[in-house]
Amino acid sequence: MVYFTQLPIEVVELIIIMLAISSNGVREIANISATCQLFKKITERAHILREVNFHRLTLTENFSMHRHPKDLLCVCTQVGNQAAKNIFAKALLYNDEWFKQLIVVSNQDALHSRVSYSGLLDYHSIVRSFILHGSYADLVKMYDHLVNYVLSFVGYKVARRFGILDAIYIMCSEMAKLLQEHRRRCLPPVQSTTIPAKQSYQVREERKKVLVIFDQLFPSRPPV
Repeated sequence: MVYFTQLPIEVVELIIIMLAISSNGVREIANISATCQLFKKITERAHILREVNFHRLTLTENFSMHRHPKDLLCVCTQVGNQAAKNIFAKALLYNDEWFKQLIVVSNQDALHSRVSYSGLLDYHSIVRSFILHGSYADLVKMYDHLVNYVLSFVGYKVARRFGILDAIYIMCSEMAKLLQEHRRRCLPPVQSTTIPAKQSYQVREERKKVLVIFDQLFPSRPPV
């Protein structure tokens, strides 16, 4: 009998990736990592963390269970896992102070380690990513929180002048109509919560407009 720890590292990686992308990937990775050091060490590699499936967590609004810097949600967000970033963005939009503070602390630690600015977490880039990649259902549900997020940073007058409030309203209204239409026809949901990295998809004009204005209000951090 060959034990898990005796397998070639390439085979172990393949097994872990298959677990990571499974429907219950995040739970499987967390459970096995707690009992196997080799497994834990390999799962900490960025290319594997980017593949972890958070599908079972997409409906949760209880972010308190993830309030630990080493929690998979936080770690996967930092390496660019889109599903994790979507959930993290919702925590920010819900104004969860712990997640907001995590960004501050993580960035301070990163700067002390001389990490480039491109490697830092950023409130606005995470929220922007959610606007771009979030599911229709999530964006419709987060409408009020998204509006409040924008207002909290730029104020009502600036938001109105740039037209982002109307743009968000139109985007979410159109998404709500599409969701209702698909439910009426009993078709599969419009756009999954996560989008495979290699899959191309068409960004609707309403979403594009919000992103254009969002970029005007919250310019990306300049490269260093």
